[in-house]
Amino acid sequence: MDNRDSRSVPATFTAGLAPLSRRGFLRASVLTGAALTSGCATLFVSREPPEELIHDHLSPEEARVATRFTEVLLPTEEHGLPSSTTVVPTVGNLDGMVGQMSPQTRELFALAFWVLEYRPMASFRFSRFTKLDDRRAQEYLVALQEGTFFERGLVTGLKSLVALNYWRDERTWPALDYHGPVTEQWGVRPLGNTPPPRTAQGRG
Repeated sequence: MDNRDSRSVPATFTAGLAPLSRRGFLRASVLTGAALTSGCATLFVSREPPEELIHDHLSPEEARVATRFTEVLLPTEEHGLPSSTTVVPTVGNLDGMVGQMSPQTRELFALAFWVLEYRPMASFRFSRFTKLDDRRAQEYLVALQEGTFFERGLVTGLKSLVALNYWRDERTWPALDYHGPVTEQWGVRPLGNTPPPRTAQGRG
């Protein structure tokens, strides 16, 4: 990765992308919520036309934050990978995952995006995350990853979800030299819930 490229993601940002467990993500989100004031109850009041970004489960502002986060986290086109926004529907995949969340988890997820969007106003001249340029957006995310426990949990959890919803798309698999499930390649018939056969030794 060329260090002269202003869009290159610092190593400290990409390190440690191990997914959080669901419990860990919820715990980090709860701690994040505890750090906010009661004014955060008005989550994502959209001030822009709703038709700008339309998804089934993400609000327009959540989708904008998710898209900007994806652009900064995965500058894929610079490395010859399918675009994380125009080719692979990373945010669309995330939208589908959000639709399967329980109401409580969904509320915490919205809170996490609210914090991501408005947290830099305290240190980036009152700029929202989606308004930061690439360099400052990277600096902000690095600061979160090196920050307090709830900040680290928030950014690591969102990184894991976005990365998962990018690499799950089969158009990204050639870059990993992955050719899909071997069961499909070998023509293995699905067994469903049928238990595997037991050997004579196992029956004894």
